[in-house]
Amino acid sequence: MDHSSSDCLLNPGEVDYEFESNEVPEVYYIRHDWPLSVVDDELVPKVGMTFTTLEDAGKFYRNYAKAAGFSTRVRCTNRKGNEIKNQLITCSREGKWKSKISPTEKTNPTASLNCPARIYIHTLKDVGAWIISKVVLDHSHPCCPSKAEMLKQHRELSMSIRRTIENNDEAGIRPSKTYQSFVAAAGGHRELNFIEKDVRNYITREVRNVSEQEDTKEFGKYFLRMKEKNSNFFFELELEEDQSIKVSFWADARSRAAFEYFGDVISFDTTYNTNRYNLVCGSFVGVNHHGQSTLLGCSLMKNEEIESFKWLFQCWLHCMGENAPKGFLTDQCASMKRALEACMPTTVHRWCIWHIMKKIPSKLNGYKGHADIEQEMSHVVWNSHSKDSFDRNWNDFLLNFGLADNNRGVNCTISRVYYADLYEDRHIWVPIYLDHHFWAGMRSTQRSESMHSLFNKYITRNSSLIQFVKQYDNCLGSREQAERESDAADFHTIIPCATKSSIEAQFQDAYTHAKFREVQAQFRGKANCITRLKNFALGYSVYEVGEQLSSSIFNKFAVTYDSVAAEVKCQCLLFESRGILCRHALSVLSFEQVSQVSPRYILERWSKKVKRRHTHIKSSHDEPLMEPRSKRFDQLVFRSQNICEFASESEELTAILHRAYNNVMAEMEALKAKRKGTSSLSHEDANLESLTSFKACQGFEQEDVQKTG
Repeated sequence: MDHSSSDCLLNPGEVDYEFESNEVPEVYYIRHDWPLSVVDDELVPKVGMTFTTLEDAGKFYRNYAKAAGFSTRVRCTNRKGNEIKNQLITCSREGKWKSKISPTEKTNPTASLNCPARIYIHTLKDVGAWIISKVVLDHSHPCCPSKAEMLKQHRELSMSIRRTIENNDEAGIRPSKTYQSFVAAAGGHRELNFIEKDVRNYITREVRNVSEQEDTKEFGKYFLRMKEKNSNFFFELELEEDQSIKVSFWADARSRAAFEYFGDVISFDTTYNTNRYNLVCGSFVGVNHHGQSTLLGCSLMKNEEIESFKWLFQCWLHCMGENAPKGFLTDQCASMKRALEACMPTTVHRWCIWHIMKKIPSKLNGYKGHADIEQEMSHVVWNSHSKDSFDRNWNDFLLNFGLADNNRGVNCTISRVYYADLYEDRHIWVPIYLDHHFWAGMRSTQRSESMHSLFNKYITRNSSLIQFVKQYDNCLGSREQAERESDAADFHTIIPCATKSSIEAQFQDAYTHAKFREVQAQFRGKANCITRLKNFALGYSVYEVGEQLSSSIFNKFAVTYDSVAAEVKCQCLLFESRGILCRHALSVLSFEQVSQVSPRYILERWSKKVKRRHTHIKSSHDEPLMEPRSKRFDQLVFRSQNICEFASESEELTAILHRAYNNVMAEMEALKAKRKGTSSLSHEDANLESLTSFKACQGFEQEDVQKTG
């Protein structure tokens, strides 16, 4: 946008460039037809008004502009060295506007109409004041006081509003919701002196507008602050030559302590679109004693290459005291697989079965009846209760649908190669090959993905790094709070037993509510089981338990019971993989009239009685970096809330608080005025006599300008 008068070269008759203490500028008062009756006379600028500071003069003119129905802008400021000598403030519609955009492409609205309204302000050095030497009240356009509040200059975000916007943005509340909360609190849109666009602009300009280098620097400073607050906070950060992030990892003190109890099985997944630099976000997620997801570290990486994953996994192991988990779930990723083999050779690696099954439709393009293929494959995967049966069922499945091909040559289709590769890797994704290991109920990385979806509620591909890490802090806090609430419910309440079984009562006494409900589900399912003794010798029994799934479908499971060792084992491997006794084992224990299960079946991992160290550690939360004034403001607001709540109990108490407010306000204004100092003149006393006390006016124009002396 061009303004024809955008430079600071004014007509020689408009501005006097320097005034010593014994000189007074020529004073003009421009005639005008503006109906001053609509504006209080106290607000109208007059020649000779003086102010303590230049800011006070500008504020006075802005207040007049708001009352009159227009806005202002500083047109020109003349300096001598670092000192301001004079300033011209005009109506914002001053100047001539010329669009740089072709009218055939786009036309933008213009506000510039060469409006003459303005004031001139000069410094009076010896007096230490600022004087209005010329006033033009005429406008080249209509002014509307009722619409002035919608002009940008008169829309203002108070400190209280700004702090609320910042806090809501950090909490992930959308700007539209934040604005609507202001509207509701004020009693309508008209009661606010700002619009929703101001809220959005403030977030973009003040909260989010940082460069990548500045963002990375603040990201590193965050780690240092957290380390200073708690020495057990762990982080590693590698930067590129341009100071952008190459790879980073961090875990707070609570996550590191929680690993001691919940680090046996880890789900790890990566996602994009969490930041403006398209860094890959990876989260380490475990399962706590309530079956809830718990965060055990987070990473940001530039790529998903093998070396990046090696660096990350080694860093995570170092953070957790070189204690590798027993099980590790990931997506079907070759880079992760090779990195895990190198960094955690003793850890059982498992691919997310949900991702594998989800890819099947895309691998069956061109096959007729692909829905039948998908259904049959699912049946083979989930209903093969031994490795031998899976191998037989898988081969039959491939033969039935023409997917078998041992000669993986040129004519071998992509689908056949894919299924052949799946079979070769069956030991890292098929349940029957993995369920003899403990997985805490996890078979997929959906816990990690649910964490990422939680991030995505509050952050976007345009989010900065510091915004991301704050949302990660919020996620840590929400996970901590969920665990605390569940711990409190376990302590203060009890879930009644569904049966008369003393075994159920054992689990009721020991397990958290969430895990006891899983046990109860197995007790209810026991009603659908029929137990038959198949073999018995020297206290060792073999049972066949038939579970009725429907009126005509039964699944049969082999269950063994050793009465000497008090050990029961089922073919379904539910206890081995989830730590919950299955309905088939419970059916056999009932058949054997066992009243108490061995302590080996009551896992400490699910116990509500264990005192865990991490529960005494708060999750990391960064205190916002605020200016001293903002800190003082927050402290005052926090204290005043209790006072206001107490005073609101009655009219008498409210009146006491109002009187106290008035007294305190008067005292603060007096102190502020004393510190600021006062000039020998004020704009309230401006008149001809006050001007002549400095210097008699001289030299006045006669046409459009009225002589004041």
